[in-house]
Amino acid sequence: MKTLNKLSILALTSILVLSSCETTELDLTTNPNALNPTQASADLFMNGIQEDFAFFVNSMGDTGARLTRIAQLGGERMYRDAYSPSSFSGVWQNAYQGMMEDIRLMNIIAGESGLSYYIGMGEVMQAYTMLTLVDYFGDVPYSEALLGSENLNPALDSGQAVYNAALGMLDSAINNFSQGGASPQYDMYYNGNAAGWIKAANSIKKRAYLNLGDYSSYNSITNYITDSSDDFQFQWGTNAINPDTRHPIYRYNYSNTGAGDYQSNWLMNRMMIGRNGMRDPRINYLYYRQVSATPGTDGPVDEVSLECSVPGFYIEPHRVAYGLYCNLTEGYWGRDHGNDEGIPPDGFKRTLMGIYPSGGAFDDNSYASKGLGDGQGGNGITPIVANSWMHFMNAEVAVMTGGDPTSETLAGIRSHMNKVDDMTGAPAMDAATIDSYIANFAAEWTAASSLGAKLELWAEEFWVTQRGNGIDAYNSYRRNGYPQNLQPMIEPDPGQFPVSMWYPQNLAANNSNVNQKSDVSGRVFWNSNGPAVD
Repeated sequence: MKTLNKLSILALTSILVLSSCETTELDLTTNPNALNPTQASADLFMNGIQEDFAFFVNSMGDTGARLTRIAQLGGERMYRDAYSPSSFSGVWQNAYQGMMEDIRLMNIIAGESGLSYYIGMGEVMQAYTMLTLVDYFGDVPYSEALLGSENLNPALDSGQAVYNAALGMLDSAINNFSQGGASPQYDMYYNGNAAGWIKAANSIKKRAYLNLGDYSSYNSITNYITDSSDDFQFQWGTNAINPDTRHPIYRYNYSNTGAGDYQSNWLMNRMMIGRNGMRDPRINYLYYRQVSATPGTDGPVDEVSLECSVPGFYIEPHRVAYGLYCNLTEGYWGRDHGNDEGIPPDGFKRTLMGIYPSGGAFDDNSYASKGLGDGQGGNGITPIVANSWMHFMNAEVAVMTGGDPTSETLAGIRSHMNKVDDMTGAPAMDAATIDSYIANFAAEWTAASSLGAKLELWAEEFWVTQRGNGIDAYNSYRRNGYPQNLQPMIEPDPGQFPVSMWYPQNLAANNSNVNQKSDVSGRVFWNSNGPAVD
């Protein structure tokens, strides 16, 4: 199994003030505190761009994961209130005023110096960003954006137009990487390997074509990420301050006051059940249990730490109708979809994110309370495009074009099982265990009585691989409606599932060409005929 390429500490700590500083006006104007071409080199810009991109992916991926039950959605019982316009102001500013403005300025220096590799990197990251903004918000500024004082109110471009521009940007990036130019001092994704960037660009194109339903164009691309060694991902570090280079998920799971997040009961339960009587062995990599039993199941009732562990907290019709609710066994202590209860003193009891992907602790059944610096100290990854995901997408395209999704689905599971133990400090998962799990999955797959039943299995396994970045899960769920057995919100009538997001507050409030949406029921252009989801 491959060993992850690790960023040097110098690469991460050299970022210093490279992210564009905030201004008091949260719009798309030029930031007067940001670097400009006369003050910085292309390398300084590129360092900040790469980090901003990682934070963008992590933030948008977290939203997708929580909506699709890969992570726990808490705070509100109603879907329309789960995320507000202000929820996206920071990531919007990071995308436009930070990353893409820095790319624009960096391109001036790179163009003058013939640094085609730098330009290609910026194009890949900007294209992925623009595609994601469309996937979440619909129509967004593009052609009139980043003009500073020349246009303080950029008009919205159609999602289709932005998709077309992003696809063209990826073609340009591939051409730039083919020029053989010098790479940056710190290429934090592919370490100077242009071939890796080209595969990443092609893989992003395939993702876009899948959303568009253009299966011919999807299948025409053959030079993409077909091995985990080429995965497009960001490697975080372990430095806690000045700057904090740890994985963002690690930061709010491992602290001196205990965990600041809950894990998804749905996904933990799915992995506990496993396949054909075999528990998913990846569960010890994805989660760490601080206790060995859960109140109200295999542990005594604890009304203070887990209120719903009290017998009768949920009346049986509700419990029967909605499944898992409240508490799993064996110390898998999470929360249900849409649980908006307060926070009890359970920070050193609830289940934590494990060694994959956040760089936390591997679950070795030690059941110890974990805090700041424990596990691998945050030395995790944010996956952007993974080989395992491409296999699952290939399987979906096979279904849509009359083919057999079996081999690609099995390959996707195997690829991810071979990846989770690549984390620093993770024990190896032996080949026999991997073979056994895949054989048990294949038994369930063969026994599935319909294509729909197989797609349910396909989607559940795809969801397991998405921990760390749920963007593709959110897209897939709206695109095909699987899995259909996801845990509903605790609220019996939570309203419309968000098939797109509110426009960020700093866009809608400051741009006279943008009107805030009335709800989150409007579908993005490629999903106009998508299935009903909840």
